[in-house]
Amino acid sequence: MTDGDSLQNAGPPATSLRRALRVLADPWTMLILKEAFNGTRRFSAFQRALNIPKQTLSLRLTHLCREQVMYRRFSGPGPGSLDYAPTAKALDLQDAMYAVWLWHQANPGSADILPFDIVHAGCGHVLGAQWCCTACAQPVTSATVEIQRTQPEQTESEPRPRLARRNDGSVTAGSDKDGLVAASVVGDLPCNEILYLLFQGPRHMLAIAQDLALGPGIVRDRLDKLMTLGLIREDAQGRRLIYSVEPRAEGFYPLLLAIADWGDRWCNAGAPPPELRLHACGAPLRGRYRCDHCGDWLSRDTLRIRPRAG
Repeated sequence: MTDGDSLQNAGPPATSLRRALRVLADPWTMLILKEAFNGTRRFSAFQRALNIPKQTLSLRLTHLCREQVMYRRFSGPGPGSLDYAPTAKALDLQDAMYAVWLWHQANPGSADILPFDIVHAGCGHVLGAQWCCTACAQPVTSATVEIQRTQPEQTESEPRPRLARRNDGSVTAGSDKDGLVAASVVGDLPCNEILYLLFQGPRHMLAIAQDLALGPGIVRDRLDKLMTLGLIREDAQGRRLIYSVEPRAEGFYPLLLAIADWGDRWCNAGAPPPELRLHACGAPLRGRYRCDHCGDWLSRDTLRIRPRAG
């Protein structure tokens, strides 16, 4: 095989986000994890909370157990005492879960999908937080992050999961048509790959398709979806249409970075991270949420779930 043949057969550049989303990229999977973080453990309780078909729930829980994100355990002697508990791998997604909740706080839809508050026990305030660099304690935004490929550059060897040209379920699962459900958007891998790419700079459609090794029809559908949701815009530059992120999308950026960080820790199968994310302070980015009210760094131990009145 010649070098030219090797390049032609190589897959798209590997990214931390894509590796993580191979585990998480399903709208129901993220919604199940959200419920698990809220304390749901029984199969029947997941089904009631999400109104999810039994077979779908069974398949997603089996997937999460296979990926060691959740595990089955017996909580009592009876045959109906089986429940599903999150592992350390799941609990390490805490920043991604906070990002989903904070997104909905800032972008409420007509559906009441947040029937609870997250309270920071340290100061007693309902959670308000920014994702910050732990090296300099400054907020992380798309303008303050540089992404560099690690060398030698890694490419994806596994084939992509089969993608439908249209995947309306990625937005509508567990949501209403007027509001964006962040957990469901994360469930669509191409939407997130496109957003992650556009946070690094504007691009035209064919460049997006080439960079991500996606078919133009799939890219066109996801661009339309992201524009409908108000996350990206389309601008004419000569004969080309250029796509870039809207300011409203900035609140989604910590979610993508938190998932990419999780992918570095859990989804590289012993290989080094495929990319390096650098903050403007010069340090490799390791982000965490910091309370807007008292400035403390957040952790699961300092946060409490409080049902909303009524």
